[in-house]
Amino acid sequence: MVSYSVLTTRIRTWVEGISTSYWFIPVCMMIVTSMFCLVCLTVARRASMPEGMLSLIPLVTQAGAQQLLSTIATAIITATSIVFSMTIVALTMASAQFGPRLLRTFMIDKGTQVVLGTMVSTFLFCIIALHHLSSITENRDALSLLSALAMLLAIIDTFTIVYFIHHIARFIQADEVIYRCFRNLEANLDTLLPRPEGEANELPISEALVSVGFYQTSVKAKRIGYAQSINYSKMLNLESDRITGIEVKARSGDHVMPDATILIIHSTCQLQEETIEELRKFIVIGRQRTPIQDPEFVVSQLVEIALRALSPGINDPFTAITCLDKLTSACILMSHRVFPASCVVNTSSNIWLKRRTFNLHSVIDTSFDQIRQAGKAHVDVALHILHCLSKLKEHFDKEFQEKINEQAKATVELIELERISEKDKREIQEAYTSFTHCPKIF
Repeated sequence: MVSYSVLTTRIRTWVEGISTSYWFIPVCMMIVTSMFCLVCLTVARRASMPEGMLSLIPLVTQAGAQQLLSTIATAIITATSIVFSMTIVALTMASAQFGPRLLRTFMIDKGTQVVLGTMVSTFLFCIIALHHLSSITENRDALSLLSALAMLLAIIDTFTIVYFIHHIARFIQADEVIYRCFRNLEANLDTLLPRPEGEANELPISEALVSVGFYQTSVKAKRIGYAQSINYSKMLNLESDRITGIEVKARSGDHVMPDATILIIHSTCQLQEETIEELRKFIVIGRQRTPIQDPEFVVSQLVEIALRALSPGINDPFTAITCLDKLTSACILMSHRVFPASCVVNTSSNIWLKRRTFNLHSVIDTSFDQIRQAGKAHVDVALHILHCLSKLKEHFDKEFQEKINEQAKATVELIELERISEKDKREIQEAYTSFTHCPKIF
């Protein structure tokens, strides 16, 4: 039987999948609308309008109600096709300009999903109402109320289309895309940097204190894909007197190859196949990389936008500079967090956990390495990298100063190979003086 903790991990992965789909919210809205329409039809058959409402809701005949519902349904389904076409065009433009992996940022947008859901829900309301129209022919009050509801939904759809045009025009702007990527990272820091040692009975230990078990069982992956989430907490809190420790070979975001070893279980005796299968479920493997427990995923999205902007076909260093600002902010935010320890032990059961973890050094390299290489011909990009590194130098502890100096030196070494003016050389030299061990470079 799959434990609650395993189910929670899988539910998080499932929610991540449906949140980036265009079907879930529209389908939910269609179901709610269908129920609402049936309730309205049931109530309308027995309803009669007060005299005061006749001035707001005029009486209509069956033919008039049928024509009105048919007109609204036809118009709405036509408008829905236009909304769908505009969405496809926006996704195509986003894929070409920002990269295919940035489509997730567009797919997760709730505004577009709600607009599509509103349009198809109105169409469904009109279709269901038309189907039941013949059963309320004798009650003109009911026909009038039903027509008024359809008109109200049509008016809402009209405003929805206006909102959608504004929304999609703003959403495809580079600054908006960059902001949304950064906001996703900022909002999900708790899940991006999980800390199993946060419990009272879980303690970080040195790797030298890890004791190798008498038996070692390699757990192979049964499918190919990306490690989307790993239930570290459940591994540490196993109720077993046979298992002494677990080595986690995969890390969130890694691509798992065929028959790759994802776990090594250290135990006092041979483990049963049921236990191995239970442990295998702690690692969720999917078709694509997700931001769950993967802080470098969103960082890589911002880097990809910058690389696209610096490509010869686009040549937009301003967008790359904006990405550098957000990446610097992301590094500063992560510096305030405690990254997971590579080795943790459960003080109650003495089960230890050894894993490959993320650290701030790798996040800094991911943030600046490729942008530095792609922007080596842009003096303004190199200057801004040095400016961002100086900001990191102000916020980071001494243990990261060497890494920051290394990044600054690599930036200057690349710009030295380019032919630049004396003015640019002075600016580069001045920006580099804030780093330690920086002799004259030109």
